[in-house]
Amino acid sequence: MQTFLPYADFRQSAAALDPSRLGKQRVETLQILRALVIPDYGWRSHPATRMWMGYVPALTRYGLAMVDEWVQRGGSDSTRANILEFAPDVGARDPDQVPVPPWLGDPDFHLRHRSRLISKSPDFYKDLFPGTPANLEYVWPEPEHVLLPEDPPEPRLWILRADIADPDDSLPDNSLQTISLPQPRLAASPKYRRQLDAFIAMQPGDDVAIPLEGGRRFAVGRIQDGDSAPSYRWRLDEILDRSAFTYPALLQDPRLFFPVPAP
Repeated sequence: MQTFLPYADFRQSAAALDPSRLGKQRVETLQILRALVIPDYGWRSHPATRMWMGYVPALTRYGLAMVDEWVQRGGSDSTRANILEFAPDVGARDPDQVPVPPWLGDPDFHLRHRSRLISKSPDFYKDLFPGTPANLEYVWPEPEHVLLPEDPPEPRLWILRADIADPDDSLPDNSLQTISLPQPRLAASPKYRRQLDAFIAMQPGDDVAIPLEGGRRFAVGRIQDGDSAPSYRWRLDEILDRSAFTYPALLQDPRLFFPVPAP
């Protein structure tokens, strides 16, 4: 996992990349953004994540520059909206007003990125970066502060990735349903166990939202009582659009059960 920065300017860096690396940068940027923001996501100790700690809006700008260059070259894209969720206002702000990491603009840092690109694909990059020394190693800047994402405190809303009867149907009993935590293939993993423990600890009155339409809308309801553990009776209260949430990027959490700040 890596962000390629042969230049301090994000758009200039994007324009310099070969098609394969440019396309992958969209996905890798999204992975790093999630590692920076989403609790229990993974990759938090990777140097490519640590170097961006505290600079999510700047990394969002970088990712959007990669997307724009990719689309300009004729590529199709499905990552832009997800990337933009991490700093929704970054497109409307003057780039000079978006704080950037202290290593951005360090000549030695960018020289080493150019050198590594030449090593990876000499036929593409050797003429693009003339006079660049060969085989220089990356520099991995340490963050000014180690910032690790944590689950939010109360008030919060639990998200459950589960199937329910369509709440738009006219059936009167669709407002009261049984919900349970799906069991993944790796059900013995510590990450899943933490989710299961949190689900089992639910109490009547706790609010749970279930994604609909791929996460564009959410069915929000309240735990009524236990059924046969770990299942609950859940009553639908309302349907919320994704935009109703305080920070929709947190809804990209891949966990089956996780909390977000209450809308």
